[in-house]
Amino acid sequence: MLDYYQIAGYGGVAFYLGSYGLLQLGLLKGSSYTYAALNLMAAALVLVSLFRDWNMFSAIVQISWITLSIAGIARVWFLTNMLRFNAEEQKLLTNHFPTLRPIEAKKLLDTGTWRDGEIGELLTQQGMPVDALTYLVSGGVDVDVGGQIIAQVGPGQFIGEMACMTSGPASASVRLNQPTRYFSASSDALRRLVKRNPDISPHLDLAFSGNIRSKLVATNSVLEKTMKARESVPAAD
Repeated sequence: MLDYYQIAGYGGVAFYLGSYGLLQLGLLKGSSYTYAALNLMAAALVLVSLFRDWNMFSAIVQISWITLSIAGIARVWFLTNMLRFNAEEQKLLTNHFPTLRPIEAKKLLDTGTWRDGEIGELLTQQGMPVDALTYLVSGGVDVDVGGQIIAQVGPGQFIGEMACMTSGPASASVRLNQPTRYFSASSDALRRLVKRNPDISPHLDLAFSGNIRSKLVATNSVLEKTMKARESVPAAD
């Protein structure tokens, strides 16, 4: 008949296999509380079972596993509850990445720097590779296609979101039209971030698609005004 030590051992094995299986199926994240807690419970149960048939080497493994699990839980708690974002960072996250976890948000923000740009500074050049993603905090830019300004973009908008992840060619030249505060992250840094943290990719895609839609609406508005202005001009005899 099974005794309590054997039951604890079987339970520990079940927790070990269950947590690892859920991780491989994509139902758990390796950095989550749940995964660390399941491993902590598994190690604790196996350690209890060893009191019936003691094995020093196995005990060392389980104690080490318990210690590492506790450290992992403490780390996640600290990064989740102790992270603080300044007003600029919080505005960017609230407007474009509202569902991004604080840990992942910190990693995203660490890929770039905050800068103060002057009038005339070029962010992208039409036909040239886009090597950075830019987010405008204040100020504004002119969007130029073939030497003609087709739109003006202001605070809260991304620049280069369509091609920054692939370093593809810019569809327009974008130049600061006033002193501007902005956040800039290189394309290489963003690609490395997504490669190491695949869960961030959907958040970037959602933010970029929403930003593209808003810019298309603004561009259409400018084009409509231009067309109406041309139509209102009397034709020359």
